[in-house]
Amino acid sequence: MVDSQQNKGYRVISMFDRLMDGQGINKKQEAFTHQVGEKTIQRDLDQIRAYIEKAKLNCHLEYVRAEKVYKLTNIGENILSKEQVLAIVKILIESRAFLKSEMSEIIDKLISIVAADKQELIHNIILNEKHLYVDLNHRKSLLQVIWNLSEAIQKKKTIQIDYLCEGETIPVVKIVKPLAVIFSEYYFYLIAYDSKHERDLPIVYRVDRIQHLLELDKKFKIPYAERFQEGEFRKRIQFMHAGELMHIKFIFNGSSPQAVLDRLPTAKILSNKDGHYLFEAEVFGRGIKMWLLSQGTNIEVLEPIELREEMIETIHSMQQNYRYI
Repeated sequence: MVDSQQNKGYRVISMFDRLMDGQGINKKQEAFTHQVGEKTIQRDLDQIRAYIEKAKLNCHLEYVRAEKVYKLTNIGENILSKEQVLAIVKILIESRAFLKSEMSEIIDKLISIVAADKQELIHNIILNEKHLYVDLNHRKSLLQVIWNLSEAIQKKKTIQIDYLCEGETIPVVKIVKPLAVIFSEYYFYLIAYDSKHERDLPIVYRVDRIQHLLELDKKFKIPYAERFQEGEFRKRIQFMHAGELMHIKFIFNGSSPQAVLDRLPTAKILSNKDGHYLFEAEVFGRGIKMWLLSQGTNIEVLEPIELREEMIETIHSMQQNYRYI
């Protein structure tokens, strides 16, 4: 009798452990493995189900008819819904942030969160996008680098990076104070201060161009009032081109001023005269020029005058590219 109870205890714990690991339990196979009847396995599963309900775990045991196995499905307010998972997966695919193999694994794990009977539907919805997913040209796995950078940021440790600039073949060694890791427009970026120049503006490095990373023993301090805030930085930078803080004014006569407010979170509408909107905004660096030029005839830059003159000069130069042959 003791051996029977021990065998039952082992059997139930084994099944519960595998269920919690995301595996499925086939009743017929389980009965064969443990040399018991399928009714015995069914009673074991009923006990597991009762324990889950009593312990108020955020999951329930259900039979997946298509796979002929019992599986645990996550439930509860703290678990992502099928709608949330689908939206996140769509955003991930569009971001092209990871290698195809990594992206596929992340997507599969996200989909496994939802109820088993909805998983196939989500797989079918994103099947084509997932299949046609294309890696970025750098084809690098960045997960570990991002983690290492994030740890150094939290510990406020100075780091040494071997950084390969665009078009170069030999990396440059840089010692920097890491402030944040930000994702934007397909790429992850490290925002950092140069270790030698305390009051310099933040420098932007593309993470995929970091060839080697070494965390140094030296810690750094930044006064709380001068701490770097990713959210405020992100509001003011376009295409991750850093530089001086700049106040701009421009007239927008396009069809969607709302799109301007979404693109430039610091923007404000000062006036509206017959569909000609006067905007002002606070931005970092020269990346804003790329966005302004992308708006074509819908934008006229007013201030600062230096930027207005630079826009005029660039437009004249562009005209030269379209002279009649």
